[in-house]
Amino acid sequence: MPKGEGQKIKLFKLLEILISMTDEEHGLSLKEIIDLLKQEGIGAERKSIYDDFLSLEELGFYVERTATRPPKYFLSNKIFEIAELKMLVDAIQSSRFITAKKSREIIDKLELFVSKYQHRQLSRQVYIEDRIKSENNSAIYSIDNIHTAINEKKKLSFKYFDYNGDKEKVFRHGGTAYIVSPCSLIWDDEKYYLVALDESADTVKNFRVDKMDGVNVLNENIKDDSRVREFNPADYSNKIFGMYGGNEELVTLECREKLAGVIIDRFGFNPHFTKTNFGFKLTLKVFVSPTFYAWILGLGEDIRILSPVSVREDLLKFIKKIAGNYEN
Repeated sequence: MPKGEGQKIKLFKLLEILISMTDEEHGLSLKEIIDLLKQEGIGAERKSIYDDFLSLEELGFYVERTATRPPKYFLSNKIFEIAELKMLVDAIQSSRFITAKKSREIIDKLELFVSKYQHRQLSRQVYIEDRIKSENNSAIYSIDNIHTAINEKKKLSFKYFDYNGDKEKVFRHGGTAYIVSPCSLIWDDEKYYLVALDESADTVKNFRVDKMDGVNVLNENIKDDSRVREFNPADYSNKIFGMYGGNEELVTLECREKLAGVIIDRFGFNPHFTKTNFGFKLTLKVFVSPTFYAWILGLGEDIRILSPVSVREDLLKFIKKIAGNYEN
């Protein structure tokens, strides 16, 4: 083996040992490091280890030593801080989108970035087994294909399904694949949605990624359409409720003063608030849908729709339909 190549392997193994076996509370003596390298079939001397520490420092990995006798050495800065990894693990474990099996696989990989003494901390807070998780094992790879299609401006094909009362998949369109021009991926309420132009229906639709099957990137450019070309994910997310499509309307709402924070959380600081005797009013564009009405009703008597009249009337019809389920 050429000397340069052997040195690279030695440096890599040394870094691997420092990552997996040291942290601020646990170090290794030079003798322990040399013995561990020997177990890997790599010879080393004290002076060469010091030189390797300098080489690691040039790569951005800093090795510190304790004041003990003999001194112990540990990697003071790793790729991820333990607090960052804890946050990532919690996000992965609590995500409904990622299956339980895939969650464990990803967390096992994240544990490679901490010492063996810190593994327990990464699995401490949240339990996967009791979480509602997706059953679609291919969803995470669908995301990759969707990103590829968006970046390369290519069309996508896939089948789309719902579940029936027997918990069986039922494919829409009789199992015929959708062909769409993708606009964007949006994360909403712990789920990924593909927003895409469905050319057969000539409309922009939302598709839940975990209900998409057989996602393929086609060797066909997306449709040259302003709805795709000028799509603004942030603007779209502010207008839509629960990723449920509907007609876009200019709606004026009137709210009690105490809802100011709720409105800002939902729509940001851009909508202009006008003071009224009721509290304040604002006008904005939203996709009017059952989920929009449900959001309005969830805020109770502290909010009301002022205009347009057609939206007010539709809300009353929505309420009457719900009430009909509880009559008799």
